[in-house]
Amino acid sequence: MSATLSREEILAQAYALGLDQAGGTLATLHAEDGTPYVTFVLFHLRPNGEVLFGSGTRPQHTRNIRATPEVSFLIDNREVIRSDWATFHRVVIEGRAEEVAKDSPEYEPLLRELEGKNKMAAVFTERGLLFRLVPRRLILMRGFEAARHVVEFGEG
Repeated sequence: MSATLSREEILAQAYALGLDQAGGTLATLHAEDGTPYVTFVLFHLRPNGEVLFGSGTRPQHTRNIRATPEVSFLIDNREVIRSDWATFHRVVIEGRAEEVAKDSPEYEPLLRELEGKNKMAAVFTERGLLFRLVPRRLILMRGFEAARHVVEFGEG
């Protein structure tokens, strides 16, 4: 049986997992036919549960986000599975991806945050687009625990 975690503890543990992972899995819906589409992107998980990531203007996931901005994002430490399943942790963030315009006052500070996590992610983003996933729900799953630790954000 696992302990109940507070909202702050869930966000802190999710953030810590995000710091250790360069990339995560972004799930979108195909703009053309609505079928699921997944891709790997470099990212930065912010302490408030938001996810920052960049993309070019032409990739499938950019077209998908522009058509249907509701997305899901997976962060995990799957490399531990070979040695210790009990330490396999995952975070799923469900929400809405928003493009941050280059002329927005938020653009530079958010880009610097992404750069602080991964310089190459920032280089690619400067050449393309910056997205912010505004969370509706964050789910933390730890090892073999049956519990799903959930933070609900509402309709952000």
